[in-house]
Amino acid sequence: MPRLRYIEDSEKTPQASAMIESAERTGAPDPRVVSIMMRSAVGSAWVECWNKVLYDGVLPHRLKEMYRIKISVAHQCGYCSTVRSNVAKAEGLTEDLIADLADFAASDKFTPREKAALQYAGLFKQGEHAIDKDEVYADLQKDFSDGEIIELGMLCAQTDGVGKVVKFAQRDQLGGGLHARPAAGARRAGGSGGVMGSSLRVSMSCSARPAAQ
Repeated sequence: MPRLRYIEDSEKTPQASAMIESAERTGAPDPRVVSIMMRSAVGSAWVECWNKVLYDGVLPHRLKEMYRIKISVAHQCGYCSTVRSNVAKAEGLTEDLIADLADFAASDKFTPREKAALQYAGLFKQGEHAIDKDEVYADLQKDFSDGEIIELGMLCAQTDGVGKVVKFAQRDQLGGGLHARPAAGARRAGGSGGVMGSSLRVSMSCSARPAAQ
C-alpha cells in the first residue's frame, strides 16, 4: 500500500476527475500519482504546473521526456523511470533511444543540442555546486536561448524534487519497483554519460495531449 492513499471517488471534484482522465490519456504524469496529488489544493496546483512544464513551452517534448527519464533513473524512482509519455512516443521516443541515455555522449542517436541538455541534467542531479558555474551557462548558451535554459532548469527541478516526494508517497509501489542498474561501462553523473544509466525496456502506448484544464 502507498503511504499516501489515492483520492476516493466521493472526494473527486470535476477538476480532479478531468486531471486524472487527462493523465490516463497522455501517460505522464502517472494517473495514480495524480490521484494522490488531487487530495491537496497545492498538489492539484502542482499537477497543473507539471502539465505546463512537460507539455507546453518551446522545447521539443521528446527532449523533455528524455531529460525527465534520465534524472529519474539517477534517483532510482520506480515510478518516474518507467512511466512514458504517449506524446513523446508519437514524436519518435523509442526504448532503444532511452537505452542509449546510459552513455549518450558516445551515442550517434542524439544531436549536439540534445547532448548538451542531457549533460546539464547530469550536472543538475549532482547538485548546485555542479551547475553554479559560468562555464556551465556558457556551454548551454551555445545551443539554447535564456528562455529555453529556464525551461530546462524548471524541468530538472520538478523531476528531481517531486520525484523524491512520489517515491516517498508510493513506497516503490509504482513502475514495478524498477531500480536501474548502470549499463556496462556507463559512468555516473559528471562523466560523459551523465547520470546513472540503465537499459530500460517497457512498453508505451498511443499518442494524446493533455486536455485543456
